[in-house]
Amino acid sequence: MTSFRKVTITLALVTFIVTLTFKCTEATYGADVSTATSQSALSCLRGNGYSFAIARCFRSTGTVDPNCPQTIINAWNAGLTHVDIYLFPRPTAGNPAAQIDALVNFLNQQGIKPRGQKPKSYGMLWLDIEGPQYWTSSQTENRNFFSGLVSQAKAHGIPLGVYTSASQWNPIMGDWSGGSAFPLWYAHYDGSASFSDFKPFGGWSKPSIKQYAGTTNVCGASIDKNWLHDNTYLHENHFNKVPIHIDLQRHLGRMSG
Repeated sequence: MTSFRKVTITLALVTFIVTLTFKCTEATYGADVSTATSQSALSCLRGNGYSFAIARCFRSTGTVDPNCPQTIINAWNAGLTHVDIYLFPRPTAGNPAAQIDALVNFLNQQGIKPRGQKPKSYGMLWLDIEGPQYWTSSQTENRNFFSGLVSQAKAHGIPLGVYTSASQWNPIMGDWSGGSAFPLWYAHYDGSASFSDFKPFGGWSKPSIKQYAGTTNVCGASIDKNWLHDNTYLHENHFNKVPIHIDLQRHLGRMSG
């Protein structure tokens, strides 16, 4: 192989790697929804710069959200690059395992599984920890309930994250780091797509996603606006992820033959 061709291929490989790295670190906008959301609305969101969606699948009433499966399917069919779900538990009803099981069984009936095949798939289940009025007055009981949710979700092989904020986590859980092993999606409605406002709490030293604006009508859909700075989160937790490994030294060695 000529030296010119070697250099050309090498530059192409380097360009590919640099491009892939940039794609994994650029900022991304997304929407979370708690109502039925049509494919046309989600397509409009995609056209307006949104690339991921998070759909509510379990409600504070202790029941599954019947709109969830179709919203998941609509999001994928609209061309969004990542779809997650969230669970708003009912702690006062107890039995966290049963609430996880109810969600899993409901989604299984629809053929929807974590990291399955599009469009019947989701990447991560976020546990929505907010509203002290929905929880018990005992932080110990609340911690045990949260741990029960985590244990049962893990038993089903479901990737987890936690949605909360310091103003919600602290009164519910107290000074406890029991959720810090999981990615943090925090809420602060300052209208700023930035993590510059974040202050560590609950054992989290950095967030994965910020919900920076509450209920807003965009493209005819009622959404909360979200932002993440590092797309690595999406790639690390994507359902159908395929590891990409390029051994440049081995490849270039072959080109020398």
